[in-house]
Amino acid sequence: MKLNKKTRKGLINILIILAVVLVFVLIDFLVVNLRSSPAHDKEEILGSGGNLSIDISTMPAITSEEKLEPNEKVFVPVLNFHHVGTAPAGVSATTKTYYIASDKFESIILEMITNEYQFVFVSEIIDLLEQGIRPPENIATITFDDGNISYYKNAWPILQKHGVKSSMYIMTGVSGENYLSDDQIKELFETGLVEFGSHTIYHPKLTKIAPDERMKELEQSKEELEELLNTEINVISYPYGLYNDDVKKLAKALGYKAGLTFDQDAWQDPQDLMEIKRISVYPNLNVVKFLNKLKGYQTSD
Repeated sequence: MKLNKKTRKGLINILIILAVVLVFVLIDFLVVNLRSSPAHDKEEILGSGGNLSIDISTMPAITSEEKLEPNEKVFVPVLNFHHVGTAPAGVSATTKTYYIASDKFESIILEMITNEYQFVFVSEIIDLLEQGIRPPENIATITFDDGNISYYKNAWPILQKHGVKSSMYIMTGVSGENYLSDDQIKELFETGLVEFGSHTIYHPKLTKIAPDERMKELEQSKEELEELLNTEINVISYPYGLYNDDVKKLAKALGYKAGLTFDQDAWQDPQDLMEIKRISVYPNLNVVKFLNKLKGYQTSD
């Protein structure tokens, strides 16, 4: 059927209008889909499960220029974990306390983020305190001892998903299927979200062994990690949290800048970095509530 000139012109106008409407619909669709939540975007970027490196320069820096007062203590929570996951059947009740379920671990991380805590490396805290600068009260550190494979399988995916830094302390002489391999250590280090320190060679009680053994445990573990990662290792996590003045002096003489222990406290003495207090996180501990209580103890003194 042959259309007259007027009819053809009308059809062309209708097609133009439909095309304009279609363009607006497409634009609206794209705008809506680009407005995805930041948390969702972050999950897609960090939670892919791949070996993704994080550009630390794009992460929020610790911002503080306030100088410490003489003898001032500072509130810096250093949380400690050993295993994330389910404890094996048949282990003792005491051993079970070293295991935090994956969902519990993630809930701790999310609650702290909700309460505006910023996660940093232990080394970043040490750098501030060495300069006599007061750290912000909303910073905290996640630490893991021993180098258990459960970190790689269960904790790391959660930390990576939320872009959370953590510090891991390795026993360099202990290996096997239950522990991180050298390749896994290097892989984690290269992401920029995990820093490493020494937990000695074989996890002895440093206060109980002979001086020459103590020297070897502290010095050799440091050197082995430095060779593996090609970076300075300057933090020691004392096995069992045991230390004395001899241990502290030797560690400092060997080049360690800080030593980590256990005291279930978060108030740190900047004048004694070889005795950084940590909080062991047990399955039933409400971390944020506990930290609020610790804050109250000091501020009410």
